[in-house]
Parts: sequence; C-alpha cells; structure tokens
Amino acid sequence: MPVYIRKNVSFTPPSIYNMQLEDDSDYLLDPDQLRDILPQPYRMIDKILTQLLDSVWEIVETKDNALLAEARKIRPPLFDEAQRLDKFENASSMAASTDGKYIFFGLLNGLAAMDALSQAHLHSWHEENVQVTSIQTHAIGLEGHLLITLDDMGVARLFLWAYNNILFIKALNENAPESTSKILCQKCEASKKGDLFAAVFENTSTKEIWMEVHKSPIESWLSELENLGTALNKQKEEPRENKDHEAKDLSTAGQESDSLQESQNVTHNDSTSLEKLGIKLSLPVQVLKIKPPPEQPLPGNLSSSIASALTKVDTGDVLGTGLNHIVSSAHLESRDQIFNHKHEQYLKYLPLEKEEHDVQATFHFLCASNMINLGLDQSPANDHPVSLAVWWAGAAHLCQYSLSKSGGKDLEFKPDIVWPFTSTITCSATSGCTTYLSVGLENGNVILWNRQIGLCKAVLSASSKSAVKSICFLDPCLFPLDTPHYPPYPTSAATFLLAECADGSQALFDTCDGSQQIPRCVAEKPENDENKQNLLQIISALPELMLYTQKDGNMYIKDIGTGAALCQIGLPATHTVQNPWDPIFAIGGGGQILYLKGEGTEINEEGETNDISCVFMYHLRSYPLLDQYWNRGYTERQLTVYTTAPQRIATLMQERVQQQALRKPRLQHRWSQLRTELDLIHTARQAPLNSMRITTPSSITSVLSEVRFRKSRASVI
Repeated sequence: MPVYIRKNVSFTPPSIYNMQLEDDSDYLLDPDQLRDILPQPYRMIDKILTQLLDSVWEIVETKDNALLAEARKIRPPLFDEAQRLDKFENASSMAASTDGKYIFFGLLNGLAAMDALSQAHLHSWHEENVQVTSIQTHAIGLEGHLLITLDDMGVARLFLWAYNNILFIKALNENAPESTSKILCQKCEASKKGDLFAAVFENTSTKEIWMEVHKSPIESWLSELENLGTALNKQKEEPRENKDHEAKDLSTAGQESDSLQESQNVTHNDSTSLEKLGIKLSLPVQVLKIKPPPEQPLPGNLSSSIASALTKVDTGDVLGTGLNHIVSSAHLESRDQIFNHKHEQYLKYLPLEKEEHDVQATFHFLCASNMINLGLDQSPANDHPVSLAVWWAGAAHLCQYSLSKSGGKDLEFKPDIVWPFTSTITCSATSGCTTYLSVGLENGNVILWNRQIGLCKAVLSASSKSAVKSICFLDPCLFPLDTPHYPPYPTSAATFLLAECADGSQALFDTCDGSQQIPRCVAEKPENDENKQNLLQIISALPELMLYTQKDGNMYIKDIGTGAALCQIGLPATHTVQNPWDPIFAIGGGGQILYLKGEGTEINEEGETNDISCVFMYHLRSYPLLDQYWNRGYTERQLTVYTTAPQRIATLMQERVQQQALRKPRLQHRWSQLRTELDLIHTARQAPLNSMRITTPSSITSVLSEVRFRKSRASVI
C-alpha cells in the first residue's frame, strides 16, 4: 500500500516546561567540576586565596600600565651640567640679595656670604648652636642689605650687610637657656625696602600668640654705615703705612694680598668688631601690636550693666570683626544650658577632644591708595607702606591697620577696614607696587581688588571643587601692550595672575579692564599625587620661567604661559633634593646661576656612612634651550603709573595744541557758512507766519533768491 509523505513538514517543538534540564554536575559543561568540591574549612581558605590572588594581580596590572604610560611620555631634556661647590656643604638655608650680587648661606653655626659670580667667600658671622633655617634680604641704600634670619629654635635676628661685612643688630626674641617659658618666632617678614617688618610670636607656656610691627631706622643706619666705611678704610690704611717700603719683590706682594684676603674671610663674631670700631647700630622701634581673633563661638560681653556694654559697642559706621557686641556672657551660658538640656541624648556622640588648629598669620605691607583715609597726605607714587593687611588661618575676614597712627603707649587699636568674605581665606598676594590685592578662598574663588581706584575689580573662579592654594602676580612686561588713544597721558597697565589650586590645577587670569576673565588653563589636575607641582620661584631675569618640584624630588623649569616643562634640573646619581616641598636653592648673578643643595650619603670601605651633601651650581645662561628667552630682552614696565592733576592738564593742553592745525580749516569753513545762516534767520523773522514754508531745500533756495533780487532792485533805484 503506497504511503504518502508530506514535504516541508515542521513539527511543533516541545514546550519549555517539558525540556530536559542541564545537569550541573556534568563536568563536561563546567570545567571547574573536574575537581571535587573541597570540604569546609578548606573551601573558605581557597576562596580567600583566590580573592587575594585576583586583587594582587589587579595591583600589578595597574602599576604595569602606569609604568608603561610613564615610559611613553615625552620627557623634558635633562640639564645635568652641574658644578660642585666645595664650600658651604652644611648649608641649612640659602637666599640671594635683591640685586643678585651676593648669596647668603645659613650654616649650622652662623651665617656666611659669598659673591654670586666669582664664588668667593666674603664674610661670616659665627654663633654656637645657631642653625639658620630661613633668610630674607632687602636692599638698604645703594650697597647695603637688611638680613632677617630665623633659626631652628625660633629666634629671629636682624643683620646688616655692608662693605663685605655681616653686622649683627638685634635678636627679636632672646630666651634664657634656664627659662621654662620661651617666646618663639613663627614668622618674620619685612616690606619691600625693609623700612617696616612684622613678626609673629608665641609663648610656649601660656600658648599666647601675637604679632608685632617694628619700624627700621633706615636713615640712622645709612649714616652709621658711612661711619663704618670710614673706620674700615682707616683700619686698612694703618698696616699699609707700617709695611717695609723697601721690599719690592713680586712674590712678597702676592703673599701680602693673599693674607689680606684670608683676613677678610676669617670667621668671627661681628659684634666684637663693631665694639672695637666704636660704632653702635640703632635699634628698630615697635609701632603696632595685633592679637589673633578668639576662637568660635565669640566670647560674651563682660560688662556689668547695659550702659557700660553700650559704650564698648562699635558705632556701626564700618564693618567690624564682631567682637564688640552687647550680648552678655550670662546670656550665652543660659542659651548653652538650654541647648544641652534639650539635646542631651545626642551630646554623647560628640567628640570629647577639640581639634587644635595652628594659629598662623599672613600679612602684606600696603602703600598709599584710595582704600584708606589715613596716610593720604603722602603721594601715591611714594612706595613707603602706610597700612598693613592681616588675615589669620581659618578666618573669613581680612583686616587693614594704619601704620601712620600714633598710639603712644597703647599699640593695640582696632582695624580701620574689615573685609568679610563668603568663605575661609586660604591665600593672598599683592603686586609689587601693592596696587592689586588678590585673596584666594576655600570655595575656589579669587577676589581681585584694585586699590588705586578703591574698587573690587573681579571675582574669578579658579576651581569649583578645590581650594586656592597660592596666588602669584606676574611681571607686567609679559602682558601685550595696548597703548590707548585717549586719554593721552599714561594709565594703569595690566598683568597676569597665576592661581594654583589644592588639587594641582593651575589657571592664568589677566587684570585688564573689560576682560571676560576667562581663565587660561596652565596645568590640568594630575592623575596621581606624584605629578603634583610645587611652585617655587620665578626667575627674575626671565619672568616667563618658573622653578617647580614634584613629589619624587625632581626640579623643573617651566614656561608659565604654555605650562610646558622646558628642562629638568639633574643632580648626580648619588644626590637628591633634600626636601621636595621646601628645597634649599637660590638664583644669583642676575638670574644666570642656580645654586641647589643636594643631599647624599655613601658607605666607605669600613662600612661607615658618610654625608656627602654639597651645593651645586647650574649656569642657566649657557643652556641652549633658554637662549630664546634670553634674546627677547624684556622691557621693564610699571604696573601703575601715578600722574598728578597738573601733569594730566599739561598733557591735554599739549594734545590740543597739536590738533590746532586740524581745527583751522574747520573754523574757516564754519565762518564761510555763517553769513548764509544769518540771512536765513533774518528772512524767517521778516516773513509772515502763513507764508513761511521752510520744509524743503527748494523752498529755502527760492526764498533766498527772492531776497537777493529785492536787494539788488532796491540798490538800483
């Protein structure tokens, strides 16, 4: 019997509920089942070891990728042409003079001075157990310099450098060795010309912190230095007169010059030499004393009555710090008791110990401007400071004190100006002429004030996620010059403002009027902390270049405008930078030579460790990559030009005289049209109102022709 089979028949697949489940125990489907399941606790140990192996592998892979990415980076060229300086291998600090001629070294037992170009040891000041850790220099007169040092025991000292001699003036805080209470100096800085300096002191027993401002007797020092120069010249002439004039041997003369040079380089204490010469230097005078604001919350008013409390309250004419208020201490205590009783169940979770914050002060000496009324009798072009701007760590307001007040015995007085800010102040900076004052805040904003006109110039946003770490004003010669057509007299110039954030990013702003204040990103936020830059100092002769270090201890020279690293300062393989965040270095010789302290140790044959630290010199002028910056020839430009009213009037009159030739043909043309205009006015007055139709130029022309025709006809008659 024939069977008919249909073609293209599709059978219905079985239901998913009827499908046979896969056998999880089948080792062919799961290779991990080839081994038997471990019993406890070995199974847990296996999981821990597997997890540990995976985490270690991830760490190894991350480091391998980081090394690979680091190897692929384009590294700046290495500037390793270092010359070893055999002197001052135990230097604990280093600073260059204002003119760059001298380099001052802080030693373990004193202070030394060296010529920046010839590396000749000029003079030393010796004192046992005095390790100088910080040096600041300020020019006094033509050849003198004021030196402010700070040692490891917190003692600040003043010196004068003149006639190749280090002259000791005074120690600001002298502590007896047997005293239990000591006064330490946290910070000591002076104004640009050294006529004023301020120091922050701390009492170790009472934990009291205050700041003192002293005035330097510059005029007295200059006259005393002249007397010192005369005495030194006489002292040098006396041994020359006693020499045997008959000895004319060249070798003998060479020996005498060598002995004279050695006598100048002998290490000794200069206080004894001044006493022998009969010269005593004048001492500075204290002019102001400032105490830090109290910790939060503010203390109450201690007055016994409301009437006495009202006498201590501020008038309210200007903003204050909030210390002089009318709220009594008893009222504040009662409010605290009410709060503690209401939230007693939550107070036990509060920390018992309070966090101790370091009380540090940052201050700037400011010249005369329109921001403060006192001291305006001085000319704004006078670069002597008349006020002091101070802010304390953790505070949100900046105070300005006048330095021209005569407080008498009471040197503590209220600030003249108080600027409150919306966030905690983290850094501040002023321009060289103190025209601009910039304040960096914790919220990433930068406030820029123009003190010459007395207005807030801009509120800049450096970062939205990080606080501002440091601010630096660049040289005005870097800003493109745009000479205005009007007014004809010179006005304020512009410059760049470099802001560094805590996350490592850097932004460049300009202070030009009418600018959009859009920051130029100089450095992005680094991926890791190893690549964070620590900005150190701008090279004075090359204002476009700056030195910075990284966490690994390498020092670089970068272009501020582009943010690119030009070269890496290379130390020998046996040496490293002593402290990457605070290296010991100085730039002398007009920015031509870099002095850097390198730290290193070596093990001798006997197994002992020897210190081989020393100072290295780098001749920046001889490095080929920096030739393009040396050849540019930067033109010095003042950030602010102070012009008086007579100077502005004279300039405007001179401009008017120069434009006289252009105004003469205009006046002639004007006089030629005046007769026509007078005829029109005369005709308009004589014509009746109904007949006046001066709507088009054609009607005016017809009227004028009619008037002229009548005049000619009358003359004929």
